[in-house]
Amino acid sequence: MTKVLISILNWHGADKTLDCVQSVRRSILPGTLQCDIRVVDNGSGAAQVEALKAGLPSDVALVVNPVNTGFTGGQNLNIRHALANGYDYVFLLNNDTVVDPRAIAEIIREMSSDPRCGAASPVIARLGNRDIVDFCGAIHEWRNIDTLRPSSLADAPRFLSAHADQVWAVGTALMLKVAALREVGVLDERMFAYYEDDDMGARLIAGGWCTRIVLSAVVEHACFDGDMYQRQPYFFYLMTRNAIFFALKHVPSGYRKGLRLRYIDRSLVMAEKLFSQGHADKANACMLGLADGLAGRGGAPVLDRPVPLWVRALRPLSRAWNARR
Repeated sequence: MTKVLISILNWHGADKTLDCVQSVRRSILPGTLQCDIRVVDNGSGAAQVEALKAGLPSDVALVVNPVNTGFTGGQNLNIRHALANGYDYVFLLNNDTVVDPRAIAEIIREMSSDPRCGAASPVIARLGNRDIVDFCGAIHEWRNIDTLRPSSLADAPRFLSAHADQVWAVGTALMLKVAALREVGVLDERMFAYYEDDDMGARLIAGGWCTRIVLSAVVEHACFDGDMYQRQPYFFYLMTRNAIFFALKHVPSGYRKGLRLRYIDRSLVMAEKLFSQGHADKANACMLGLADGLAGRGGAPVLDRPVPLWVRALRPLSRAWNARR
């Protein structure tokens, strides 16, 4: 019997979480596959917990985390449970996903065919419209410190074959092999949220594991589809800080020249864009992320504090530098 732990994290989204659980329960599984579901409420409060208790089937476990420990801390509760209780795989799912009935079995079939496949993702399609594909593979491009993805679902087989030993997957619907986790470790809780999937992918590659994108499996996701600049301040803080964490940890030695200066410039350019649009709170969050990323301060965002003087002093220098480029 192959044992899979389905890990779903709830934060103020009980209705979506219950829908996600029901989609998982509709999965078509072979008799050799056992799937158990554990929902972690990540510090959402009593009303959310009661809604989950009322709506979850009796065979779905509910774990109440008293504080919000982010995507990384919340999912690590279930990852550690999988490590300690004889599971073969743990499937990390965003709570705003809907899982195709055949997806889990297809992913496990693909992974079990390769003993060094440490992670796999289905195709991530837009909720309610599978014609819009949001993810079907990615690699890290170190020269420009960027991410490359297939141009389309039709291009994905060629792209994935050409970069088979470099592929990583987003955390939206990420199946992880427990044997791989025992070697590379759990999610990096310094990151709280965002870039933890980039980090896991890079660690798997460094450990000799591969990641596969299972093109025959689909999970629909209610991804953000608006103007990025309308996102909350914490998003800009975490994306700025964690990009620096990731780069300082994983960029190969041949591409590290001026690495910190590049991220200072990138972060200040983003802050200026936010200031120009009247989003001073988001710009300040971005600059705080820059300071904390370079200082190595991780954990939950703390945004009600002043931006360090040295960061503010660099703003006019950055503007002048970029005006001459």
